[in-house]
Order: sequence, then C-alpha cells, then structure tokens
Amino acid sequence: MTRYKIFIEYDGTDFCGWQKQASNISVQEEIEKAIYKFSGEVVNLYGSGRTDAGVHALGQVAHFDLDKIFEEIRVVGAINFHLRPNKICIKDCEIVDKNFHARFSAIKRSYIYKIINRHSPLVLDINR
Repeated sequence: MTRYKIFIEYDGTDFCGWQKQASNISVQEEIEKAIYKFSGEVVNLYGSGRTDAGVHALGQVAHFDLDKIFEEIRVVGAINFHLRPNKICIKDCEIVDKNFHARFSAIKRSYIYKIINRHSPLVLDINR
C-alpha cells in the first residue's frame, strides 16, 4: 500500500464544502471519483480539514492510499485530467510514510478572511 499526499486548490462556489454528503456535490467526492477513474481503486480521501459551502482553498492537503505505485507527476496529471471541468486542481503530490495523516500530521493551518463592505457590486472578487 502506497500513501500519497496531495496539495489541492479549488474554487468552492459550486460545492457543498469539502466533506462528502448524500445529496450534494463535495470536493472530497469529486477527487475520490477522479482517483478511481485513473487507478481503478476505490479510495478514502482524508483532508487536513473541512471547508464550508462556497469556501475556496489555495493549498489544502489530503492523503489517500493505493495498492498500485504511480509516479507523483502521473498522479497529478491523471487526477487533474479526470477532475475537468470542476474548478479543482491538484498542485503537487508526494509519496509519504504510512504514519503521515493529512489531519493529524498538520503543523499549522492558515485562513484568509476577506470582507468587502461597499454598495457597488463585485466584479473581480465575485465569489471570493
């Protein structure tokens, strides 16, 4: 079993958040489906944390295990190919030790809150 650590960027506008839900589309679910499409293996994707509906991520970390061994660059390209047209991309991938856990091995988490208080509509920052 090989453990893969991935770095994820996404626009959460169209998603119910990170975590799988029975009746809505989540970031976690879409990535798991993409992994299955290239590897043929059903995986559980573990994130470093969860985001709410409409929240974006610049560098969320997650991990999953596969029986097969793939080069990291191939994992990135294959998942990204199968994620289209979702606004999710895998920025990088590393093979890590079995003891690594995206949530429990995290050293820090950073959040950016942007509050725009004006009367005119947003153009450049819409959904941001």
